[in-house]
Amino acid sequence: MISTLYVIIIALLSMVAARPNLQRRGLPGAVYYCDGENFSGKHCTWLEPNEVCHQLEPGFIKSLGPDPDGTCTLFKDAKCTAGQELMTVRFPGKGSGLPDSVAFKCSPNIELAAKTLDLDDRLAGGVGSMERVEHLAEIVRMEEDGFSEGLIGLKKKVYY
Repeated sequence: MISTLYVIIIALLSMVAARPNLQRRGLPGAVYYCDGENFSGKHCTWLEPNEVCHQLEPGFIKSLGPDPDGTCTLFKDAKCTAGQELMTVRFPGKGSGLPDSVAFKCSPNIELAAKTLDLDDRLAGGVGSMERVEHLAEIVRMEEDGFSEGLIGLKKKVYY
């Protein structure tokens, strides 16, 4: 009985160790915020990734949590003007101690997101994959040319 359990545990652990890329969950650029500290209160909202300036009543946000690989910036003004930043918050966010702001804007961390793009073999040829990078000059020429010779892949089952 114990040896069977031991074998099962080893098998499960080896599957996790063999996986080449564990990616974080979440949507870079998405955010969850509440009007109460520690993600409580009457009004809590999750916003999907967008780079829109969100205006709120001064001091409305008491807790703010960007998704992994995303950041949110709190602003003094309602237009999210450069130079009017109060604080930048990164994952996992802040449950309290946020300055009174009237607007915020969230965005994905492009550098971190780009590192994960070529990790999944199912995305062969996809934007950011190593295969696409290898053929980038050819792809650019094809795009500039307007695909005059048609859109034919360089390799079967790989889409650029």
